[in-house]
Amino acid sequence: MPNNAITLLVVDSDPMLTRALVEELQRQGFAQVVQANDVASALQQLRQLPASLVLSEQNLSGSTGLALFEAMRSEEALADIPFVLMSSAMQRQDVQRAIQLGVRDLLVKPFTTQRLLERIQRSLQRDDLLVPPDQPASAERASILVVDDTPDNLQLLAGLFRDQFKVKLAHNGEKAIAICHSDNPPDLILLDVMMPDMDGFEVARRLRQHHASEHIPIIFVTALSDARSREQGLALGAVDYVFKPIDPTLLQLRVRNLMRYVEHRRQLQIDLDQLLELAALRADMLHLVSHDLLQPLTQCRATLHDLSQDAELNPTQKQQVQLATQGGQQMQELLEMASEQLSLEAGQRELRPESLRLNPLLRELIALLRQRYGDRGVEIQLETALGSSATVMADPGLCHALLYRVLKHAHSACPVGSQLSLVMIDESPVQVRLVLPTRPIQAKPLAAARALARAQGGDVQQDDDGPGCVIRVSLPRA
Repeated sequence: MPNNAITLLVVDSDPMLTRALVEELQRQGFAQVVQANDVASALQQLRQLPASLVLSEQNLSGSTGLALFEAMRSEEALADIPFVLMSSAMQRQDVQRAIQLGVRDLLVKPFTTQRLLERIQRSLQRDDLLVPPDQPASAERASILVVDDTPDNLQLLAGLFRDQFKVKLAHNGEKAIAICHSDNPPDLILLDVMMPDMDGFEVARRLRQHHASEHIPIIFVTALSDARSREQGLALGAVDYVFKPIDPTLLQLRVRNLMRYVEHRRQLQIDLDQLLELAALRADMLHLVSHDLLQPLTQCRATLHDLSQDAELNPTQKQQVQLATQGGQQMQELLEMASEQLSLEAGQRELRPESLRLNPLLRELIALLRQRYGDRGVEIQLETALGSSATVMADPGLCHALLYRVLKHAHSACPVGSQLSLVMIDESPVQVRLVLPTRPIQAKPLAAARALARAQGGDVQQDDDGPGCVIRVSLPRA
């Protein structure tokens, strides 16, 4: 789709930044770019003129970009509009929530126009979560821009940092701004104040009004040592104010400390992109399990059932059909468990806890297990304590899957001729203890059940108990 056929909505509470971003997008060929400064006005704009994509700052006046996205998801007409969230810093819980809800991309400020355009195109081209582009090499050296109208000062400052960082030079404000708004902006700026045509304060003011440079750290390096000038520089967003003549060692230490912050910000974008990629892979896996595998497996099981009713089958053929049916049943259980777990991780499965009595549920699961796999010569003993009326607060579907999974693994781990004992402890949390006459089973088979339990506020643990072991399933008491 050509850019002039795309409608973009830019949402930001800072009018200058919004205007700069809108103008930049229009220069890139997006003819339809509208703007809003809060959640209410953004929703009003979308209802009147649905956008192809929304670019929203996370920190909005009285609300957040994530709140805007959730409001859009609640309206059918707006629910499928791609959404890119921009922020200079985000809390981890907000990142996780954004990915679960389906935010197409998370952009850490500052970002270049090239990166912004790349993310817009990728978000518009995909129907599911964005698979982020290849990341820049993390080993690439950070860069410093030195801005001073005096050649000797440029060379002096450049010489202090060339061994550790890439150093760029600008002898006036216009060139400095052009470098900062390019596709390869600096990570830190050392900025003189007293320059002809445009002083350092005006340079800083303009940099703070553009998305590509608003968060680049600035250190003023100047002969203006009065308190008023220092206050003005810091008010413009500078992180430090250094007087000339400089102390080289002290300036190097200050720059080195600031570069730790720069590296953290750079790594944050890489981490967010990896989380987005993982979410996209999880969504693909969920589709594969739920549709591409479960549906044909269901058809195969139906065919096997029809075949088992054929009176002309000889005993050997009946046994083979029975074995194939059991294998299909086991495969379906594994896929259904994987689908439940992936849905939870992707935020597509909403928990609906309710009060459940464990005693009838466990009896039902034991009968189902015997029906599917026979008793295998293993007696399942329900202890007297299980007759109590203890109830748990859990999601019925997940609780059923959790307990069946644990019971099935415990049953299959017991040797022929042994006994599997179940005891329910009516405490808070409620516990179901499975006592096995065997050494602890491998942890991996219980991992999926543990994830389902923890999603509901419970847990699954296994203890060595001398000649045998105990599997403890805990769930919140109702």
